[in-house]
Amino acid sequence: MIVIKIGGNAISQVQDDFFHQVKEWTKEGQQVVILHGGGQLISSTCAFFDLPTKKIDGIRVTPPSVLALTSHLLTDVIQPHFQNQLAEAGIPALAVNQEAGPLFTADYLDQDTYGEVGEVTGIDEAVLAKVSQDGSEQNPVLLVNSLASGPNGPLNVNADSAAQALATMASADQLVLLTDVPGVLVNEEVVTALNPLKANQLIDQELITAGMVPKLQAAFSALHHGVHKITITNHLGQGTKLEL
Repeated sequence: MIVIKIGGNAISQVQDDFFHQVKEWTKEGQQVVILHGGGQLISSTCAFFDLPTKKIDGIRVTPPSVLALTSHLLTDVIQPHFQNQLAEAGIPALAVNQEAGPLFTADYLDQDTYGEVGEVTGIDEAVLAKVSQDGSEQNPVLLVNSLASGPNGPLNVNADSAAQALATMASADQLVLLTDVPGVLVNEEVVTALNPLKANQLIDQELITAGMVPKLQAAFSALHHGVHKITITNHLGQGTKLEL
């Protein structure tokens, strides 16, 4: 299994070579799971409706009004749009959240600080079973977003953390965090290889900031839990390779 997390900003920037590589992986028999975020579309839509757009350490503060909008955009707008992009490239895909609902179960991360934000506690086996039963195409790509079923209803999960949880729980061979930059940047240069010690030093020096911090935390957690190959990039085959 190869898990690709693609940020909301990156979805609008994917090139033909991305679809070509995904198609090659599926032909080789790899199960490709693409977990997508909402990024700038959620932020700009919240701003349009005068809803909060605050993030703390890269995690979106999500009061109920923002959760409702986020849920709609992720499931009813972004997921079918990306499914259509894959179809136009000749890649069959199942939109899991549309077909079967949230894949993840979660508990509150810190309700007082973040609102309706969760951290993944498990994967809903009933959703996986329904997707496998409904999948009529041979080896379709699975499209998943980062919404989760929480104790009191849906919760928003940071997409990098959700991708890490999925890669770990499903024992994926590879995790690709596809973003809108060519890798981890320090002084506008790509760091080609990074381990936890060096990453923490750069974070302490504030040379790595904002959304890249939870991305790295999620990636190193996945490495510690057995995912063999992790890359942060905007182009499959390049970027920052993470190592322990």
